Amino acid sequence: MEIITLERFMHHPKGTLGVLHLPDHSLAPFYTVERPWLHNRRFESCIPEGAYILAWRKSPKFGWGYELSDVRGRDHILIHAANYPEDVQGCIGIGESLMGNKVAVGRSRDALRRFHSLTEEKQWVLQIVFAKFASTPSP
Repeated sequence: MEIITLERFMHHPKGTLGVLHLPDHSLAPFYTVERPWLHNRRFESCIPEGAYILAWRKSPKFGWGYELSDVRGRDHILIHAANYPEDVQGCIGIGESLMGNKVAVGRSRDALRRFHSLTEEKQWVLQIVFAKFASTPSP
C-alpha cells in the first residue's frame, strides 16, 4: 500500500487546516479542512493523528469516495468536497487552495475530482501528522 500524508499545520478553535501530499511530490498538494480537535467526539472533532486505511466506498450522500477505516470510536469518516469546517461532520474536506485569512479551503469540487483521478484503483494508507511548518508550495 502506498502512503498519502496529511500534514496538519493549524489547529484553531474554528477548525483544522492541513496539506495533503501524494507519494509523487512533483504533484501539487491538496489542502484540507476539518473540525477542531474536540477529543475525538463523533461528528464534532477531527480524528486523532495516526495511520488509517482508505477504502473505496459508496456514501448515500456523497457517492463514491474514500472512507477512513479503523478510527477508534468512529465510523463513516470520508474525504469529500467541503470548504469550511461546518461543511464536515468529523470528515476531511479537500480543496485546491486556502481561503485567505479564513479557516477554509477553496475549489473543493475540483480538488476532489483531481484527487480521485490520481488515486483511484490503488490501495492507500492515510498518515495524519502535525507539522507546524507543513511544506506548502511557494507562490
